[in-house]
Amino acid sequence: MHLKFPSASSLAWAAALVAVGVAVGGRLPGAAPPKAAAATALADASFAVCTAPIDATTEGLFMLDFETGDLTGSVLNQNAGTFGVAYRYNVLKDLDFKAGKVKNPKFLLVPGLASFAGNNRLAPAVLYVTDAATGVTVAYGIGAQDPSIVPLGKAKPRAAAARP
Repeated sequence: MHLKFPSASSLAWAAALVAVGVAVGGRLPGAAPPKAAAATALADASFAVCTAPIDATTEGLFMLDFETGDLTGSVLNQNAGTFGVAYRYNVLKDLDFKAGKVKNPKFLLVPGLASFAGNNRLAPAVLYVTDAATGVTVAYGIGAQDPSIVPLGKAKPRAAAARP
């Protein structure tokens, strides 16, 4: 069996063609790589936290205090590296709590995506707050241009037990 190696000129031509292909291919418009987004949520005995998008390049950090029912949020200023915008809303009334009557309430806080139509100035996200004892869940919209948290709707997966 006789092996035939390519000549030096053939190798030079092949290398030149590969270089031209790389140069031309690098200049052609192509599809931009897909953007990935991730929202996170975590809870302990006293607080639940999550992140949610405020716009295409910014996310907010939201925290629910189980003791007070305060849902607070802030947005990191990308230039200063400090928290700037401050959101605050109390969720207890929306979840049918009676003030001072419930000991050690537990909640779930989960972010979701939403696309609101019209002149709505809400971020492309919602925050779902669930009373872990009853399953009652309220969806909240997040102000994209002002620090507001707005109740959108309530779900009661089973007949919510009346709170004392």
